[in-house]
Amino acid sequence: MRKTASLGVSLVAATLCCTAFSPPQEPQARPADSAVRCYATHRVPGTTVCYRHSWKAEYRHGDMVYVPILVQVPAPAHPTQVTIVGSLDDIRPSET
Repeated sequence: MRKTASLGVSLVAATLCCTAFSPPQEPQARPADSAVRCYATHRVPGTTVCYRHSWKAEYRHGDMVYVPILVQVPAPAHPTQVTIVGSLDDIRPSET
């Protein structure tokens, strides 16, 4: 019982030591989500698919970076603007 308590104290001390002496990292602001954009294809113009532009946090080479992604969302009852594309594969996060 005594050994377990001393081990717990040692782990807490080690954690506090590591966090106290680690260099401070500045938090990177997460980009805001965008409005919903709706698309239809030339082949099936009556079928609307909507996406919003979002960001996925990834840890790369020691830094936290945000990568653009498209998230499919339910189509609204009356979408304001529908962009006609050749294929849904043509839609890229950087173009939205």
